[in-house]
Amino acid sequence: MKPMNKLAVNLIKEGVDLAHELKVEILNVGGATVIDAGVKVGGSVDSGILVSKVCLGGLASVSLTPLLIEDMALPAIAVSTDYPIESCIASQLAGWRIKVGEFFANGSGPARVLAKKPRKLFESIGYTEQSDEAALVLETSRIPNEDVIKYISSETGVEPKNIYIVVVAPNSIAGTVQVSARIVETGIFKLNTIGFDIKCIKYGFGVCPIAPIHPDPLVMMGRTNDMLLYGGSTYYVVSYPDDAKLREYVNKTPSSSSRDYGKSFVELVKQFGEEILYKVDPNIFAPATVTVNNISSGRTFKAGYININVIKSSIALSLV
Repeated sequence: MKPMNKLAVNLIKEGVDLAHELKVEILNVGGATVIDAGVKVGGSVDSGILVSKVCLGGLASVSLTPLLIEDMALPAIAVSTDYPIESCIASQLAGWRIKVGEFFANGSGPARVLAKKPRKLFESIGYTEQSDEAALVLETSRIPNEDVIKYISSETGVEPKNIYIVVVAPNSIAGTVQVSARIVETGIFKLNTIGFDIKCIKYGFGVCPIAPIHPDPLVMMGRTNDMLLYGGSTYYVVSYPDDAKLREYVNKTPSSSSRDYGKSFVELVKQFGEEILYKVDPNIFAPATVTVNNISSGRTFKAGYININVIKSSIALSLV
């Protein structure tokens, strides 16, 4: 299989050629190619789809789809991957916390493989690759400086001229799209957290509504999480030897299994601020619904449900 870094770099190069159409800006920082997809520029839904594909290491399809919730149609992201562990866990997971001086960002994308961030996770899934190019997505409200590029270069072993970085702010159009595109990864991460052997997962699919934009980054954090936890649906194909045990895992996976279920993240953000991730039950971070087809037995299990009331509250829906 071609290294995800190579696949993702090719996607970024295509984005560079379509910078005007995608409403992004191309920068050179310390020799690295940096695409601003929503920090100082407006960005777009299409650039958000590009960001999502890069996050997934070029091993997943990402597309727009309508999602009907009662009488309301919301744009949603559909993700499909035949490489769920590689694309979602080895690449898309925001597992690299980058802090250089006053700069901070959560890093996603296949450059994590080269840096082995976090190392323990890569040891558990056993995925590695070699590449003289690196692709990284940074969730941040600031453009990285030369010191950040030097740090990324030292951690990945890739020369700055071969580093390609996409920067996206949480409260941008591309930012909200790429968070919703994490729906399949969110379910796999929860399954891993509760002890399921995620290497049994052969295919992943998910649909998640895109959160409407709010100018406050903290409110956007709340809205984007609400879309995943209360509006996101996932479907997995697994090969697992024990249906009874699999049913138990499926029942424990949706966000509704958490003691904090039912509370809009928008309200929790107002209460806890940036400390919210450390204040809530970690079991809440999961899709609203999980469906699993076990190809070893032919049986299919489903748990969870879409919570329409929380979604409406989260997006401050006004009826006229």
